[in-house]
Amino acid sequence: MNIPHLAALAAERFARRPWRVLALAMALSALSLWAVSRLPVHTSRQALLPHDNAVAQRFDAFLDKFGAASDLIVVLEGAPPDELKPFADELATALAAEPEIAQATARLDLRFVLEHAYLAVTPERLGTLAGVLEKFGAGAIPEDSSQVDATLGRLLQWLEGAPAMPAAGIDLPTVEVGLKLLGASLDEWHRWLSAGEVPAALDWTRLLAGLGGSEIANDGYFVSRDGRMYFLFVHPASASEDFTAIGPFVEKVRTVAADRAARARAAGRTAPKVGLTGLPAIEYEEHVSIRHDIALVVGSAAGLIVLLILVVVRSWRWALVIFVPMGLGVLWSLGLALVTIGHLTLITASFIAVLFGLGADYGIFTSARIAEERRRGKPLTEAIGAGMGASFQAVFTAGGASVVIFGALATVDFPGFSELGLVAAKGVMLILVSTWLVQPALYALLPPKLAPLPAAASAGAIEPGRMPFRGSVAVILVAGALATAAFGIGSGYELPFDYDVLSLLPKDSESAYYQNRMVAESDYQAEVVIFTAPDLEEARRIAAEAGRLGSVAKVQSLMDLFPPDADARALEARRIGELADDGYAVRLARLAAIGLPEGTFGRVRTILEKGGDFIDQSQELAFSAGHSGLVAALEDVRGRLDAVRSAIEADPVQARERSERFFRMLLSAAERGVALLAEWRQARPITPAQLPPALRDRFFAADGTVAVYAFPAKTVYDPANLDRLMQEIYGVSPDATGFPATHQVFSKSVVESFTHGTREAVTVCLLWLALVLRNWRGFVLASMPLLIGGGWMLGLMALCGIRYNYANIIALPLVIALAVDYGVWFSQRWFDLKDRSLTQINRVAGGVIGLAAGTELAGLGAITLANYRGVSSLGVNITVGLLCCLAATLWVAPAIGQLLDSRKKP
Repeated sequence: MNIPHLAALAAERFARRPWRVLALAMALSALSLWAVSRLPVHTSRQALLPHDNAVAQRFDAFLDKFGAASDLIVVLEGAPPDELKPFADELATALAAEPEIAQATARLDLRFVLEHAYLAVTPERLGTLAGVLEKFGAGAIPEDSSQVDATLGRLLQWLEGAPAMPAAGIDLPTVEVGLKLLGASLDEWHRWLSAGEVPAALDWTRLLAGLGGSEIANDGYFVSRDGRMYFLFVHPASASEDFTAIGPFVEKVRTVAADRAARARAAGRTAPKVGLTGLPAIEYEEHVSIRHDIALVVGSAAGLIVLLILVVVRSWRWALVIFVPMGLGVLWSLGLALVTIGHLTLITASFIAVLFGLGADYGIFTSARIAEERRRGKPLTEAIGAGMGASFQAVFTAGGASVVIFGALATVDFPGFSELGLVAAKGVMLILVSTWLVQPALYALLPPKLAPLPAAASAGAIEPGRMPFRGSVAVILVAGALATAAFGIGSGYELPFDYDVLSLLPKDSESAYYQNRMVAESDYQAEVVIFTAPDLEEARRIAAEAGRLGSVAKVQSLMDLFPPDADARALEARRIGELADDGYAVRLARLAAIGLPEGTFGRVRTILEKGGDFIDQSQELAFSAGHSGLVAALEDVRGRLDAVRSAIEADPVQARERSERFFRMLLSAAERGVALLAEWRQARPITPAQLPPALRDRFFAADGTVAVYAFPAKTVYDPANLDRLMQEIYGVSPDATGFPATHQVFSKSVVESFTHGTREAVTVCLLWLALVLRNWRGFVLASMPLLIGGGWMLGLMALCGIRYNYANIIALPLVIALAVDYGVWFSQRWFDLKDRSLTQINRVAGGVIGLAAGTELAGLGAITLANYRGVSSLGVNITVGLLCCLAATLWVAPAIGQLLDSRKKP
């Protein structure tokens, strides 16, 4: 069966009945437009991930029980803490009132936590506290200055005595914690002595530094380690990661934050700088950037392709003959997507620009052959049939190769790539159908005017002259091309992979900036590991074991409020409450009223001096006993004590006044603490139902499932960190989920799919060419430019330091599909033009190939200018690959042809 002849007859028939063909095309287009209007675009990352594995199923199960897994994080900075705290509270209250927001948390409910702190304290420590209160009682607190001086005298007498050797059974961790608290107190005292202005309040961050519980140290607020950044965790009302949910959510948060900042400025307060990060902010930026880039790329690609065709062929009719069939094929493929895949993703939607460039190639090849037949003097309709028939094998071979290459991608496990393969394969098929169906009819209605060719290029003319490549020159050129391509392919196996998703975002990405700062400057980050447990006992085990992991910076759970011996702790707490209610508050208030008279302050200075000597002796004893940690802790206290003494000696009068204020502020805090202990008289165990709603909803599901959250200590975008983290996490619970778990699967799936897809794409492409061409010379001439160009592409990537990422890793299979037609067309023209010289073949074939490559580069060149760096890096890699394949076709393929067919004469 002579298929090219049948194709010629069909094309001639279409050319004779153009209006019928166009009517059919318009009907298909109208149907496709209807389908496209109903074609959803899934914008969430989850749409790209496999859902048939245990990790994805665990994550989906968590979403079903708890709602969204990731919070939007509002970062506040650029204002003093006394401005940041009220702003954070006001913003959280305003956000919580919005329907798009389920929760907005600026701080822990510290009052609730402290009221029930007895549940988090071990029975031994509760007993110790009760014993201290019983032993000393409120009566031990001095009531006048004479009693204060007497107490200080006893302390001084104790310090003048020799310190005792540390006992063998000493509780070193407890001693070191006590020394740390003493050092922090001295440090805070020094702050009061040396500050330019008298501090207005105690700095609890400084006082509780190193004791754990950063939220407790900062009045419950979530802050960075240096206290300069405050974080609000905002939970969306919808669990969907689609942009239809994330977009309004993020925009509402930004609007409310801007409104609160404007109100703060209007009230004469310092409005903090507000930034957004967390996975919702990252996905929002991704979608906005990619949506902008798609509109830019598709619009500019279509415009540049039309402009290029107009400039090269100088005929608007010719541009329509090429562009319209391609555009209709793209439209039909989008319509078909509704009934095959049922949706588009950001990856498949971005591929439209690539289809524009690829689809134009077939129209260029067929219209060029029709023009050749017209120049031979054939009537228009006959020339259309002859040209379509003559080009059929090359177009079928090249288009079929693209279809099988994209079909190979459809077999990979990563849905983002497999769906791209399906959409692209069907798109190429329908563009081929449109070219063979619509172009003959359109060409018959709008036949382009033919520009006159030079006499030497006319049919049958032989151009005298030397062959471009003679003997050893062709051998050297081909050998050099193969060697450099082999080097490039070898280098491609060593190209590193950038696992950092944040590096794909625009350079000025706010979410990436704050996310990196959170990892570096705080114990929080957006990528949190989530444990789930069926009951409290299992949750307690998970929280305890996760807290001991080196890869975890912080564990968030409520298990401290649900100890197994809650009844015993509550009983001891009630005894403490009774003791604390026995006059402590009154005594502390009287002590604060005494102040720090001159004589008393003099005794304090003497105690500081003797305290330094006592520490020195204690250090020697600790060193002799081998307690290196205790030595270091004592040295730290000694340094802080010396700083306080130096500040006092610099200005004793001011030092006494400020020390008195500091002393009274401490006593006021102690008075509040005793009042809180007195409330423990009503201590009881609690149930999850008694928790504040914000805590209950975050940590408990409706079915009783308990959640425990773990913040990684290092970035999860480093594969070594991620693998170590997940290995340790799964050692605690194999049912853990969260972004780190899904990201580990995602990253491995992408890399494995790339490796599998590229290998399959090359294999099926070569098999297709061999099957269709059935000529080893034609096969070599058609395939070698592609293989050499691909090798050059990888070599240039290695030399330029370009790394793979989640976006550009698909570039090589795409280049194979896009550039395969260069070698196929050159191969066909080489054997068609047997009576021509190499110069003439290059002129006839090279011009068409150059125009086809130009349309692809025009369509993809705009991608390199994309704001989203993932898209732009893909555009750069594809552009480099197409240029390499084009260069191999125009420069190396003629030399290969010369070696394969030495009979070719000038």
